[in-house]
Amino acid sequence: MDYNKSIFAWSKKFETNLDKIDDQHHHLVNLINNLSKKLSNSNLSKNELIELFTELFSYTKYHFREEEQLMAKTKISSEFIKDHIFNHKLFIEEVGILFAGLQTDDSDDQENLDKTAKYILNFLINWLAFHILGQDKKMARQIEMVQSGISSKKAYNMVKNKASAEEIQPLVKTLNKLLEMMSKRNKDLVKVNKELLELKKGLEYKVQDRTRELIEANENLEKLSMTDQLTELPNRRHAMKTLDLLWKENLDSDRGLSVLMIDLDYFKEVNDNYGHDAGDYILKLVARTLRESVRTDDIVCRLGGDEFLVICPGTMLEGSIKVANSLLKDMRALKVKTEKCEWNGSASIGVACISPDIRNYSKLIKLADDKVYEAKQSGKNRFVY
Repeated sequence: MDYNKSIFAWSKKFETNLDKIDDQHHHLVNLINNLSKKLSNSNLSKNELIELFTELFSYTKYHFREEEQLMAKTKISSEFIKDHIFNHKLFIEEVGILFAGLQTDDSDDQENLDKTAKYILNFLINWLAFHILGQDKKMARQIEMVQSGISSKKAYNMVKNKASAEEIQPLVKTLNKLLEMMSKRNKDLVKVNKELLELKKGLEYKVQDRTRELIEANENLEKLSMTDQLTELPNRRHAMKTLDLLWKENLDSDRGLSVLMIDLDYFKEVNDNYGHDAGDYILKLVARTLRESVRTDDIVCRLGGDEFLVICPGTMLEGSIKVANSLLKDMRALKVKTEKCEWNGSASIGVACISPDIRNYSKLIKLADDKVYEAKQSGKNRFVY
């Protein structure tokens, strides 16, 4: 085997025309190719593998930070920035899981170590290629448009649905290179070859359809990881990620940000007297009630148990009080009486709004939680701010 061949074939069509970003992408590709060659040439120890992957992941995180700072500096679409940062975080989390598997592998099986390392490597190659061809090139086009005087919103809409067939062709070449090299490796990788071949054919013959499927699959995966299965509301993870992004956005725009913490009253008695099926039924009704009660831009999340959180972007205290009034009115109107359970809608609500003395969104949530406690102590079925 010719180990001088690169497993990730860089070409001009991967370039974004942002010199700094392209240099970093190229460096990432070089790190990947170097790691691939070392894996192919020798049996690396677990510690050697960890050292090599640590260098690669550390540089990836640095590159992500550079991209995020560039997007903020050039003031492209906040919606695009939010989605881009979210995908960075998902990648880091996924790689963290894979890397943890390598670190905690206590076996002395060299074959298993190599297999795990190559799996991680393949994931890195495919993700990086798709990310550069997809989001990074769209980022670059938006930066160019905004710098030429086009509004960030218009630039975002112009690139949002643009056909990406031309951009995906370099990925086909990359997959060809993967197939060429992987076909000469261990028989244990035959399954990987087959999957790569199927992906290659799909890209060659149905580029646009494949792109749509990949986008839909990514959205479905994100939805599953960010959604409460019982109520179908955004879950705690979604809430924290959203607050993190809104907090950073507010630092630049000072638009305002409020949260409402909601804790159901007398819910424990429902579970104790009627069982958890009855409790689940009520939680679904409450979720629907909250969702229908809030404004279009407000985000209702289930934190767990009978705790809910409403995130109100661009909202100061006066606006959040109006939201709390509306929620409490609709909650009080909720009457559940069936053969299986009975519960009169009642909730204690804590309202908190961003202010100079609140330094992060965790403090904002803590303040809202404290206000819930005050509402409980004051007789329940009310809101406190």
